[in-house]
Amino acid sequence: MPIDSVPQPSPDTDTAAEWEVLNELIGRIYDSVLHPERWNDTLARITGALCPLRWEAAFILWESTSPPRARFVAATGLAAGIQEIYTAVYAGNHPWSRKFPRYANGSVVDSYDIMTREEFYESEFFRNFLKPYGIDRLIGVLLDRRGGERLGLMLPGPGDRDAEKLKRGLRILAPHIQRAMRISDRIASLELAAGAARAAADAAPFAIFSLDEQLNILAMNSRAARYAEAGFIRLGGDRFAFTHTASQKKLLDLAAGPAPAGLAFQAVNESGAECPVLAARITRQSAEQIGGVQLGAALVVTLGSSPGETPVVEIDRVAQWFALTPAEARLAVALAAGQTLQDYAALRAVSLNAARFLLKGIFRKTGATSQAQLVATLARLPVTAGG
Repeated sequence: MPIDSVPQPSPDTDTAAEWEVLNELIGRIYDSVLHPERWNDTLARITGALCPLRWEAAFILWESTSPPRARFVAATGLAAGIQEIYTAVYAGNHPWSRKFPRYANGSVVDSYDIMTREEFYESEFFRNFLKPYGIDRLIGVLLDRRGGERLGLMLPGPGDRDAEKLKRGLRILAPHIQRAMRISDRIASLELAAGAARAAADAAPFAIFSLDEQLNILAMNSRAARYAEAGFIRLGGDRFAFTHTASQKKLLDLAAGPAPAGLAFQAVNESGAECPVLAARITRQSAEQIGGVQLGAALVVTLGSSPGETPVVEIDRVAQWFALTPAEARLAVALAAGQTLQDYAALRAVSLNAARFLLKGIFRKTGATSQAQLVATLARLPVTAGG
């Protein structure tokens, strides 16, 4: 068969094949959101699929001209030491980095459109850095800006090659790379916040549980296990339960309530030891997700203080915990500090009968039946962050 008669691919066939390649690259871009270590490979696949011959390098970096600095996010095809030299010597301080910020986010920019080749050849950046690699052209995408920094995808190469396919592909990929980078940034911020929250919870001297409305455990800190070992709670099957029947009923009633509310009481283990509990029903947390809404915490429960710790008792905290009046809280704290009822009456210039009346209210609200039991109850309260 003569060569001239060999069937040639139709434009529609070429277009379909190109879209198939782009769709595969888009999938890899979003996969890199959840696996940031794959960005280097994703860039390599972009250059392999779209770049002309000898265009092998690509990198994503944050860069600023004032002050001059650069941070590489991902890179492929760069010779050893190039990132370090660029960051130390040329970051934000060459013709391309000074002219690219003029364009809007999402723009695909060809360096040939922003300065002549002759002008670029006169730059120290070309003569001392790029010329040995045969690079005199850059196709870039402005992805994002933050403060004085800009995020860009840069693909440098020799200018004697046809870069139209590359630019056409980047116009399709650019919004997806932008979106992926922003999602990655958001995920990283959430992970940092979650890590800080976990560290703070683990540093607390009492157990903290986050529960859904069925008392399934969504999260708990490192202190939680000791209260299970002490027999106050059961943690079987990732479900929270008090071993004390009356305590469990209080929690279930709180969970079934229609509105945010709080509850303080003493849980009891099989040996009769007591542990202070603070439970709060909160507005149920929820988050939109594909296909519906993800439901989260509806209850937060804290249990006592860890064995051997003697927390600092504060008037406001005691008042809030047991719903005491300010006068009742002051008397409770004074007794916990070692004062007698007579001492308190004398210092506050009230009658002994008035002090006894306050004490009756304290006993009723805390469940204590003696001053000794009251002092022990207050000593087991969780400390505050400043205690």
